[in-house]
Amino acid sequence: MNKILICVISFFNLCNLCFCNTGASFLSIGTSARAISMGSAYVGVANDVSAINYNPAGLAQIKESQIMGQHTEWISDIKHDFLAFTRPTLNGTMGLSVVYLSQGSIEGRDENRQRTGSFNAYDVATTVSYSRSMNNGVSLGTNVKIIQQKIDTESATGVAIDIGTQYDTTIKNLKLGLSFQNIGPKMTFIEEGYNLPMTATIGLGYTLKRAITFAFDVKRRVYDNKTEISFGTEITPISILALRVGYLKSVNPETIASISNFKGIGGGLGLNIKRFSTDYAFVPYGDLGNTHRISLLIKF
Repeated sequence: MNKILICVISFFNLCNLCFCNTGASFLSIGTSARAISMGSAYVGVANDVSAINYNPAGLAQIKESQIMGQHTEWISDIKHDFLAFTRPTLNGTMGLSVVYLSQGSIEGRDENRQRTGSFNAYDVATTVSYSRSMNNGVSLGTNVKIIQQKIDTESATGVAIDIGTQYDTTIKNLKLGLSFQNIGPKMTFIEEGYNLPMTATIGLGYTLKRAITFAFDVKRRVYDNKTEISFGTEITPISILALRVGYLKSVNPETIASISNFKGIGGGLGLNIKRFSTDYAFVPYGDLGNTHRISLLIKF
């Protein structure tokens, strides 16, 4: 048990990338290379299967079945993977996704800091989604999540819901989005309870002649008492190519200092060939290193 307690702290320090006051922080990691390269300003823009993780109401915009996968090489050798599927029906759009975070082999030590071997740790969340278009340009969506965390022989299970909406404003091509994520009871790990990373986000998405998209989000991390502002741009000079850049900033100056000069600047590109889309995102984290995301989306 002492080995577990010591290594739980080490693993959470790695996974809790924003140094938050909550647990299950892997739920806050972006799952779309497109969204991440736009500074994660996506609540008002979300219009593909990755909307599951940003604003489930965006699923209502999808007119065909989609499947998407993303792999992330995170800092400190952490691996993050996302797989999602969505299918429109006569009564709304259904979705299913899995998020998996793994650290691989971790060195164990006892209370005297002596090596005791190695063990594995992982986090996983399985999400079922439903979205539907209502009257007057309003779409509603919701997620139900089953969350599991495991470190060596210790594990925890929890449940959470997301609620989102998108609204077509009276200004042409301007959408307003609102999303509440990770609403649920505390999870308990080795008799210690912790809050889920509950967030509330409001955002705008505006598309100019289908060639340029602007996005702006304000996110409040409720239990961490932190506010983030992000904005991004996507330019499509030709139909098969998209160029993106984004910026994310915390309103709390002490938070920026704590993540080792993370500037919040990111960028990427996308290639769209018929029913296949590939996206890449690059985000630097200062002394913590750089992150690379690659995602693939198929429409059928």
